[in-house]
Amino acid sequence: MRRSNERMPRAVKGRGSPPPRYSHAVWKFMVTIGGAYLRLAEGVRSVSLTNPEVLQEGYRAFHQGEKRLILAFRHTAKEDAHVLTYALNVLLPRLSRKSGIAFPYHPHVRFLYGKDVLTWAGNAAAWLIPRIGGIPVRNRGANREGLSIIRSDAVSGPYPIALAPEGQVTYHMYRSAPGTGGTASIALWALESGKPVEIIPLALGYRWGSDPEAFIRRMLLRWESETGRTVSGTHLHEQLIEATDGTLDLLEEFYGIAKESSLEYRIAAVCERALASGEASAGIVASGTILDRLFRLRYTGVDRMFPDDFEPQKLPRITRSLKDFRAQEAAAFMRHAQIVDILEYLDPSYIDPPFSAGRGCEYVLNLLDIVNRMQGGNINTRFSPKGKTAMVLAGPPLDAGSLLSGGRGNRENRNLLNKAVENSLNRASQDLESIWEHSTLS
Repeated sequence: MRRSNERMPRAVKGRGSPPPRYSHAVWKFMVTIGGAYLRLAEGVRSVSLTNPEVLQEGYRAFHQGEKRLILAFRHTAKEDAHVLTYALNVLLPRLSRKSGIAFPYHPHVRFLYGKDVLTWAGNAAAWLIPRIGGIPVRNRGANREGLSIIRSDAVSGPYPIALAPEGQVTYHMYRSAPGTGGTASIALWALESGKPVEIIPLALGYRWGSDPEAFIRRMLLRWESETGRTVSGTHLHEQLIEATDGTLDLLEEFYGIAKESSLEYRIAAVCERALASGEASAGIVASGTILDRLFRLRYTGVDRMFPDDFEPQKLPRITRSLKDFRAQEAAAFMRHAQIVDILEYLDPSYIDPPFSAGRGCEYVLNLLDIVNRMQGGNINTRFSPKGKTAMVLAGPPLDAGSLLSGGRGNRENRNLLNKAVENSLNRASQDLESIWEHSTLS
């Protein structure tokens, strides 16, 4: 497992919120190298696209001015944006040509991405994302400039908008998390165009080789090596639950939490203690849901480690030193946030036997990622084996306008749309599992 850099952090000038500045040349370059990048950098051997006709019709109607279009995708892994970009920009036109369908449309999208992505995605991604038209957003935070761009694009932008309604990576291919409401707001803005608004749900999934049982056992051996603990059960489900118990033991020992009988209760207790510890260090008053608190703690850390208004060469030495001290404190409380970021989504009921092979593979990788976060890692250092395959599935489109009623207020309509999008993403995820999973484990 990759180790995080143990060097003491220093304050580094943040990348801010760069406005989108789309370049067709950059887009062309991205499309040209997309397949090689997926294989070499992301370890994705191949991508398949199911129900491409849904996207073909959606793009046709959008580019002919008949409808506005939103692509709402499941966000299950750090590779998702690259996989989805490849599926839309390369696979969709290719499949259309093979089917004899004229597809003269530019199958690009306006991606919404978390502002903090630019702090960990690397220099190349930070340069590329704005130049393919990405719009930075700050979940649960002020983002007036970004919202203005999104609203304008929703009404009359040249490309469909693509976003993850779940708000961040949720680490479950076959179960959607509740949405943040952003998709509903964008759909309501798009309706101001006077045109119908279509929302296409997209499920994304991964497969880690042809022998999932052997893969899970290898990952459990890796977990044993990382934790110094062993599992002794004879069945995979027993071993995965033992590894869950052992992972929680380590966290409970660190946080000084008494062990309870229910795994679900123990997960919730560790998340609460980790957030409370981080909030106390950051000087934050806890309020809102667990995700509200997680985003607030995360962005507080990002602001202190990567201040946008930071000009170190212009500061007196003592001021620079104190900024670094702040960054070091932030790096410490961000470790609590990183643990919650993955642990909050760990759910033993996801692998109630018999469970699909993909669920078991995903679950053991999440256990390894919790260990990664305990060692100071983040999503960028998550272990993600090479040679995996990916699938994108387009579900039945939603007609946003037909779901609304003139007798309801904006809040009620947003809630209604948000629930409809969540349900459609869950259905798409279930369809993906039924199509792609051919074996069960216990």
